[in-house]
Amino acid sequence: MHKDELWQVYAPNGEAVNGESWNSALDNPEKSGSDVIVGVAVVLVYRHSENGLELLWQRRSEKVDRWPGDYDYSAGGHINFGESLVEAAVREAYEEVGATISADDLRFVTMRPFNKNRFAWVYVVDWTGKKDEFHFNDEEVSEVKWVLFNESEEFKEKYGKAPLKKDKLTLALLKEWFLQHGDL
Repeated sequence: MHKDELWQVYAPNGEAVNGESWNSALDNPEKSGSDVIVGVAVVLVYRHSENGLELLWQRRSEKVDRWPGDYDYSAGGHINFGESLVEAAVREAYEEVGATISADDLRFVTMRPFNKNRFAWVYVVDWTGKKDEFHFNDEEVSEVKWVLFNESEEFKEKYGKAPLKKDKLTLALLKEWFLQHGDL
C-alpha cells in the first residue's frame, strides 16, 4: 500500500462515485463509519503443469508494515481513483509480481465482499506455457511460489496473511470456476 494513493470510491449501490476518492493513508473507511466502498482487484495466476493445476502465491516482503513474510494471492490491490477494474488488475499484476498481462488475458471469476467497506473483483490469468520470470517491482513482494490448487486451502491456512485465513469464499468460488471451465 502506498500512502499517497487515492482510491476510487463506490456508492452503496456499487456505482463509481466520480470526483470523490479515499486517501489510502486513512487505511479503512470502515474505521471512520463511512458507507463508501473501496474496490480491490485480485489477480489469481494459475497454470497447468505435469503435477496438475497450480496457483501462484506471493510472499509479502519483510519491508511491508502489514503481514510481512506472509503469503497472499498472486497479486491484488486497491483500485486507484479514476481507474477501471481491469486497469487496476493489469497494474497490480505488474507492480507486485512483474507479470505483464493485458486486459484480454484476464478472465472474470467473481465479485465478492471483502469486508463491510471493501469489495474484491477477482480475475484469473492462465500462465500455462509462459516463462516464470517474475519481478518484484514495488518491494511489496519477496518471492513467489507455485502451489497445487488442491493444496492451496491448506497452504493458505498455514502460511497466508491473517485476512486470507478468514476468507472462506475465494478459493471455493475459484474451484467452481475451474470446474465450469474444464480446468479441474
